[in-house]
Amino acid sequence: MTRRFVTNSVFAGCLAVASLLITGCENKNQRELQQIQAAKTLSQERKDTIREAFRYLPQLIRLDRIAALKEIRYQLNTWSKSIQNPPEWKSPELLNSIAPSLLTIDFSKRMKDIEFGEPECEYLLQCQMLSQVARWVLEQPYRDGLFLDWLAAQQKTLPPEEGLRLETALKLFDWTICNVAMEGAPKDVEQLLTNPDLPISDNALIYRQLPWQTMMFARGDRWQRGRVFTQLLFSQGIDCVVLALPSPSGAVENASVRPWCIGVPIGEELYLFEPQWGMPIPSQSGDGIATLREAKSNPQVLRRAKIAGFFEYPVEQADLSKLIAMIDCEPFAVFRSMFTLQRSLAGDNRIRISMDADALEQRIQKLDETLSIRLWNVPWLSHVYNISLRQRLDEQSPFSMQYMDQHGVFIMDTPISRARQLHFNGQFESTVEADGALRTYMDFRVDEQTLKELMTDRAIQQELGIVRSPYEPIERFEMRLLQAQGFFRRSKFDIGIFAAMANGDLNKPETAIDWLQKRTLDVEGTQKWHAHAHYLLGRMYERTGQPKQAEAEYKFEASPQAAGNRIRIRKLRQKFSAELGEE
Repeated sequence: MTRRFVTNSVFAGCLAVASLLITGCENKNQRELQQIQAAKTLSQERKDTIREAFRYLPQLIRLDRIAALKEIRYQLNTWSKSIQNPPEWKSPELLNSIAPSLLTIDFSKRMKDIEFGEPECEYLLQCQMLSQVARWVLEQPYRDGLFLDWLAAQQKTLPPEEGLRLETALKLFDWTICNVAMEGAPKDVEQLLTNPDLPISDNALIYRQLPWQTMMFARGDRWQRGRVFTQLLFSQGIDCVVLALPSPSGAVENASVRPWCIGVPIGEELYLFEPQWGMPIPSQSGDGIATLREAKSNPQVLRRAKIAGFFEYPVEQADLSKLIAMIDCEPFAVFRSMFTLQRSLAGDNRIRISMDADALEQRIQKLDETLSIRLWNVPWLSHVYNISLRQRLDEQSPFSMQYMDQHGVFIMDTPISRARQLHFNGQFESTVEADGALRTYMDFRVDEQTLKELMTDRAIQQELGIVRSPYEPIERFEMRLLQAQGFFRRSKFDIGIFAAMANGDLNKPETAIDWLQKRTLDVEGTQKWHAHAHYLLGRMYERTGQPKQAEAEYKFEASPQAAGNRIRIRKLRQKFSAELGEE
């Protein structure tokens, strides 16, 4: 064998080995590329599944939501089954503050599963609605002139992030008070409500409406309205507490404590907001908002909450030594399903649905170590009540007929329910492609002849969202038509207040004033909205530089918010002393 032949053989062998190595590397790289591509495809499929589920969420507002619910559950449970290594989750230690009797009602098992039933889907609907409202409200300037200068001064001293949180809280509180009318009596302010507990009751306060329902109906008691504010804050990553007093005898069980006000942690303070007043509690060291620290150290803060000759106030400085801080946390916000889903939300669907309750407890404890902190049982009771409500609305009964008579127009596919959704999306004006909230509100004015023809005309039934279901007995369908006639006839009186709210949100105070005066207060049948209409008129007059007219509207006595309106008059007189005179 020659040297040249040996050399060539060695060279050929090296080439063969190199070829095998290259082929092996190419195969490895190709496999890695395929794995990356498969992971991207799976990730995109998961996003598409979530996006499809969220697209159907608005349809859960309707009473007839079986088809939408089926699709949402299918999409979300398909997504959950694709999660092979879910993130580590643990239930919050604060869960111990929820009574075992309440936890065992459907919550204990659901909490640990990555599964989506009807309650979880309805909670996602609420989170979506709240996020949509907050999104456009926060893009607008803050318009309450009584606290505007103070806010600007605070933002110069607070860290930028905390200054933004304070502005966010003020904007969302203001929107809530203007867009949710309060039910009750003027003297309610003189007594704190006792916190509810099991068993649930149709006569109980606070928990018989979920926050999204209170927004839809635009009405609620002091704490139903307050919860719209707290959950709007939650949607923006701001967690707050409901400050409560023990019972007069000192008892601190859930069924004994008395909710007082809302404390929002900003910087090193808890700022106080009074849902019964529709006002933040005023500071006595300036023209701003009182903090819990100030209320504890300065007796004048709560002394000035009394309005001589008009209203007493049920809380004094001495009562603040044993406060309970109750976290308004929806049950599902601490569920494993929401914890896991939160990490997969992207784009327009990136909304807040999960809470670290234990982390909030630690933060609140640092702000005031004397507070006794727990989860508020009301959000849990609300969902228990809502499940019962849904079951009972499936059957014809005096209860279901009364409920539909009062709320049916909002939970069926009607022009007013569509208008409310457009309002919450910030779609006020019409475009070439679609009508906006204002136009849709106007379309709700159904004339008497149309209402009479509703009983027999299928086209009108279709237009107004009353369609006979397959296999539905004709007797039941005719009963629903009669109910619809009733609530359509009465609900046309709601249009004035809703159009006024929408124009207020658009910062068109003159147009809002017209709707409030001519289409609400001057129209027979609108009495349930009069108290709120007078309040909104006052706010619109403030915006147009007419403090005297504003003061006159706030003096309307038959308002559940009368005490808060008197506090507002006091602050107006401080600001416009030359025009209104001293307090």
